[in-house]
Amino acid sequence: MKNFLSIMLLCGLFSFAQTTQAQSNKAEFESFKAYLDQVYKDYDVANVDLILKLYTADAQEIGPDGSLVSGAAGLKANWDAFVKMLDKKPVFTHKLVSARTIRPDVAIITFEQDADLLIGGQQVGGKTICMAVLTKKDNKWLIEFDSMTPIMPMHNPTASGNK
Repeated sequence: MKNFLSIMLLCGLFSFAQTTQAQSNKAEFESFKAYLDQVYKDYDVANVDLILKLYTADAQEIGPDGSLVSGAAGLKANWDAFVKMLDKKPVFTHKLVSARTIRPDVAIITFEQDADLLIGGQQVGGKTICMAVLTKKDNKWLIEFDSMTPIMPMHNPTASGNK
């Protein structure tokens, strides 16, 4: 009977720990979701100075074209060129997919993005899957590294029943 009670107590503690962890993960996810929502509000404005405040001074970014841009000066030049090409302000939709804190001052998030861009009268942009490494400085998350990978439809032979 004593072993049974010990096992029941251990199971109860394990269940409590899992519930607490799930609530913590949900709170963390919601916190990063709110952060990402703010990032996209700044992107939607297409104000380069506002956008640059989202990044660290040494940040790097891999764009959907595969180019690597490094540092504040490189990011500024890249964003300035991008904004000048636009016929109108960009429209982005996004959805946080995952978020996890590596250390109290480092996190990784992944998110989906759909960019509606008009350049030279042509509709461009589209769906990408993105990831970002964030660092916390002065109690504020900043982007240290991000990348955007275009989502391209691929033939899936198993989807149609072919093997």
